Amino acid sequence: MTRSENIMSRWSRMKRETAKDIEPDGLSPERKPIDAGSADLKATVATPAADCPTSPSFDPASLPPLQSITAGTDIRSFLGSSVPVELTKAALRRAWVTDPAIRDFIGIAESQWDFNDATAMPGFGPLIAGDGVQGLAGFGETGRASEVTTEGARGAVSAKRQVDEIDHARAREYSLLAALLSHSPDTQMIKLLAGLSGDRTPLGAAHGAVSAAAASVSPERIEREYFDLFVGLGRGELFPYASYYLTGYLYGRPLARVRETLKQLGLERTEEQSEPEDHAAVLFAVMAGLASGQIVAPGGTDRNIFEKHLKPWIGRFFSDLERAESATFYRSVGSLGRIFMEIETEAFSHST
Repeated sequence: MTRSENIMSRWSRMKRETAKDIEPDGLSPERKPIDAGSADLKATVATPAADCPTSPSFDPASLPPLQSITAGTDIRSFLGSSVPVELTKAALRRAWVTDPAIRDFIGIAESQWDFNDATAMPGFGPLIAGDGVQGLAGFGETGRASEVTTEGARGAVSAKRQVDEIDHARAREYSLLAALLSHSPDTQMIKLLAGLSGDRTPLGAAHGAVSAAAASVSPERIEREYFDLFVGLGRGELFPYASYYLTGYLYGRPLARVRETLKQLGLERTEEQSEPEDHAAVLFAVMAGLASGQIVAPGGTDRNIFEKHLKPWIGRFFSDLERAESATFYRSVGSLGRIFMEIETEAFSHST
């Protein structure tokens, strides 16, 4: 084909040449046997994958297991044209759910942010020196706070502080509630709960009620109770999240506020912690760490967290737990939590 010959001219010329090669037997061009050159073309068209270097055969063994994919895994091998679409989607889904930046992202929703206040949206406010030099502490096993570094923290923060007897007692109460709300107690913990001693004070009476309930309800029953209350087949009876109690849905604006507060303390959720940070157990674990001095922070931080992230909703949650239909043992936990929160509210109201 010459440079000036377009595709229509070439098609017309080839049709004429084909007509000249018709044999005398009278076969029409449509019934004419394909010549050798056309046969080669037909063979090439019929079996393009056999000789095409860009279409390699798919070998599942050449790909890493889906379970091994993390946020830092290079998944380009799953994006090849020969890889089944379902496997590509599964690899992408696995990479997304293991990447906290994607998994925990809270997108813009109606009434989620106050767009008239730039400081109300994390990442949009003014930069503060030292914000990026925070220590990290995972919440890990509930009831056990972790020490954090204070490098870059704002304000004068003492590396050690004197913790009095009252704060030790507060830390134990927060740790107990955090443990009971994060998972069903095992047999050993139930035995320890059954040994709690009470007294004539409201909090002491609540301890006695928890002790009596732990001694009278079987571990299997308590485990089933926890599942019905907080997990359920489709959903549990109660949602111990600040977002749910304050907005009516999960992963809302209160969660973003909690995350911003904890970020300022140098705390962030670890991969092992499946619950969002506005879960009551997570907030109680943080309060236990602050009360015991294991989380180093400026004075009054525990009061600020309580006032902003617990006081507006936690009393209603414990009242709901006291009245929950699925609760027997956990009704006593609801009473303990409600009374302890009332004591904390009263104490913080008199603090300066």
